[in-house]
Amino acid sequence: MEFEMISCRDETKGLSGEWIHRDSCHQIEELSEFTPSSFDLREIVFIAKMPHARDGIELEYSPWFQFLLGVLQIEVEYSEHFKYVPHAQIELEVRMGYREHASKKNDWKELATSNVTRILECTIAEEDKKDGGTYNCDMLDLFELGSSSYPFYLVNIRIPIDQHACQYNPKNPNCQIGKLSGLRLIEIHQNGGFTLVWLWTKTLMTPIVGACLWWYYNRINQLARNPLLLERAILYLGLSLAILDFPIEWISLTHRLPFLLLVSDLRQGLFYTVLFSFWLIFAGEHLIDDTTRNNINSYRFNLSFIIIASGALLIYDLIERGVQLYDPFYSVWSSPTGSQIAYVAIFISAICTVAYFGFLLFKIVRVWTTIKHKRSAQLYQTSENRRLKVESVIYRFKFLMLFTVLCAGFTILAYFMKQYGEAQLHGDEARSGFLTGSTSAFFTGTFGMCNIYVLILLAMYAPSHKHYRGATQLIDENDDEIIDDPSNQHTESNAMTTFLKPSTD
Repeated sequence: MEFEMISCRDETKGLSGEWIHRDSCHQIEELSEFTPSSFDLREIVFIAKMPHARDGIELEYSPWFQFLLGVLQIEVEYSEHFKYVPHAQIELEVRMGYREHASKKNDWKELATSNVTRILECTIAEEDKKDGGTYNCDMLDLFELGSSSYPFYLVNIRIPIDQHACQYNPKNPNCQIGKLSGLRLIEIHQNGGFTLVWLWTKTLMTPIVGACLWWYYNRINQLARNPLLLERAILYLGLSLAILDFPIEWISLTHRLPFLLLVSDLRQGLFYTVLFSFWLIFAGEHLIDDTTRNNINSYRFNLSFIIIASGALLIYDLIERGVQLYDPFYSVWSSPTGSQIAYVAIFISAICTVAYFGFLLFKIVRVWTTIKHKRSAQLYQTSENRRLKVESVIYRFKFLMLFTVLCAGFTILAYFMKQYGEAQLHGDEARSGFLTGSTSAFFTGTFGMCNIYVLILLAMYAPSHKHYRGATQLIDENDDEIIDDPSNQHTESNAMTTFLKPSTD
């Protein structure tokens, strides 16, 4: 929704504490023709009621929208007297109120108030450098609410320009922003229909994942031996997916949960961390000739990339989302220190991500080559029964590895599309951003694919509880005793041959 903010005159300059709305607004028709009563321009207040009426019907926000994001468009005219200086600092006094259904029409309650500082970046073509020409200014982040709890909102914005102080120090805030002609507020929220599909998908998947996870836990808990590293990794991956799937968003439809965006980011970050860690362990545990398998310490260097990248993004998210819990107008990019922290966090995570996926690709190629050599060297030198079983292992492993690569590709693509789409929502292309298009189907599909992937892992890597329940030792697949000795009912294969189960299982 776009709002052309109305400019009003407030003789009290905000000292009265009264809300300025349409019914109390002394509207200023043209800012360029307005003569202030003093050097302090706080008597000009820009107002916007959200949402606006449409076709005579008063619209309202719904909790199904999940969040509200506001960006501000500053409209600047070219002027020889009031010149715009690049990288000008603009300071806004912002006050946001809300109204509930039971409240009177103009009974607004304060939600948040803050002094906001941003950097105004504008450009203008040479042919427009004349009176009446307009600058093309970048959008400014204004607010972000983690929940859409109230039906109506009111925004009051003042731009405190002290013309007397600007004469002594032109670098003061608002002294170099040029000649303002108006403000435009753009509000963005999540589509309610997408929220409905998303919540029902989570609601349907939660009991399924929970039941499969409980079944898998019972399987490995019934074994006489300790669980293998790969089995524990799959268990933790299932737990992280169950946490991600839990539809806590249903509570936000009846209760105000401003921390919901932070919780969602933390749950998603936990799942990505465990998933990326699992992929390294999954590839490493299938290196047949590697003697360091089944030992988490052998993956310390590999997992360090994931821990560093996750830690950097966690710090960034806690700063951004954490502060917004009590100050929705805060942006980590609004200050030089915050911008440096954000850039460092993103830079570190990007380097670690590239290094991680390069190493993961190397691991997958190495596993593929090792299995190919093992198959050509040993597959047809043993009995026919063993050949069929080992071939079944290889085919199923190839299927899972290809599914892993496919899942990794779509997961990475969905993550970067989400990040780029959110950047567009904060930029000048809000309407053409990924998150405002049809890509919600892609996000939902990727979410479902990750659930199916984890469910397949839980089903196919669950150890046998019938023939190998009392197993206390691990024998490599090269040992024909697994197949050739029918009386051997107390051994179990290692991670590579977890699939070697009797047909009666």
